[in-house]
Amino acid sequence: MPRYKIADIVFSVELNYNYTKILCKEYEYFGQEQDAFTCKPTMQDILAEKQKMPDYPEPFLEGLVVFRKLCDYALENADGIIFHCSAIMVDNEAYLFTAPSGTGKSTHARLWRELLGDKAVMINDDKPIIRKVDGEFYVYGTPWQGKHELGTNQRAKIKAICKIHQAKENQIKPIGSGEMILTILNQTVRPTDEKKFDKLLVLLDGLLKSVKTYSLGCNISKEAAELSFNTMKRG
Repeated sequence: MPRYKIADIVFSVELNYNYTKILCKEYEYFGQEQDAFTCKPTMQDILAEKQKMPDYPEPFLEGLVVFRKLCDYALENADGIIFHCSAIMVDNEAYLFTAPSGTGKSTHARLWRELLGDKAVMINDDKPIIRKVDGEFYVYGTPWQGKHELGTNQRAKIKAICKIHQAKENQIKPIGSGEMILTILNQTVRPTDEKKFDKLLVLLDGLLKSVKTYSLGCNISKEAAELSFNTMKRG
């Protein structure tokens, strides 16, 4: 039974297919830490995913089952949440870009990489995990990296979160936590269990009190990347 360490959470998985084992290869764990939990995806779990995504093969859907169980454990036991965003690290600090799919967050992250070269490291381009550790908030890479398959098995302390929308002219401004929390709630898994949902809200409240938050209207240009990087780096 393979063991993995994702977001500093060690767990075992009893798999039905090889897809997830290949997907999570860079996160396989051979150390001495005890498992936090064991994940056993059932065919019932996989078929439940099939109802939501009928065009996807069962091995792929098993990977989603594993991811959901990891995220559920992280929220309940490890102060962790999934956040649909592009997370990029510069000088050991993380900047998170979020937007509805197709709006341009991955494109903007690419522009950062083109602007900053090797200084910019993509932690995850789609589904990183955020955790509160010793009072600080970190973003972690996961094997679920989106269609561009960009990510690394690293973590970084979060410096800023930016929501993106398309605009003809580039403009960035700070925004309040009230505006950003609605954005994050639309880009994370909202549990139906009341106690878990309350915990999610407490975590988000702490996160938004700890990091700077921005709104960026941008076009596809190097100038957009320069503006957002310089603004958020200064804080």
